[in-house]
Amino acid sequence: MESRDDAAASLAALDTDRAALADRARQPRWYDPALGVLLGGFLATYSFAFPWATLAALPVFAIGTGLLAAAYRRHTGMWVSGFHGSPSTRPLVRVWALACAVVLAVGLVAELVLDVRYAMVGAGVLLGVGAAVLSSRWTTAYQRDLRAGR
Repeated sequence: MESRDDAAASLAALDTDRAALADRARQPRWYDPALGVLLGGFLATYSFAFPWATLAALPVFAIGTGLLAAAYRRHTGMWVSGFHGSPSTRPLVRVWALACAVVLAVGLVAELVLDVRYAMVGAGVLLGVGAAVLSSRWTTAYQRDLRAGR
């Protein structure tokens, strides 16, 4: 009987730890908008006729996302790749990848082929807002899966 009670106690402790980890996985409130601004700002530089604008924005984007990752690690004590999250996050990543491909293709064709000025600014804003919203939803789905033990 004791082994059954010990096993039940161990499972209860694991459930408690998993719930605590799920609570800790939420990023700071400013994280999602900052991610959206970084992505949108970088993509918007494609509208400028100067390739140096995009080249100058690339290290800003890389350093900014690195700082966001470091802030997340400092805030939560862990790091989870967006591509390897949990069963509920995988469909979100697939939809996001498809949306990015479509919006980028439309924006680039409009900007470079059809000569629609500032089309990539619009694409950047759209994908920046999408990144901010999706980041929050991704975290919610990840937390739900952690609590459920998936």
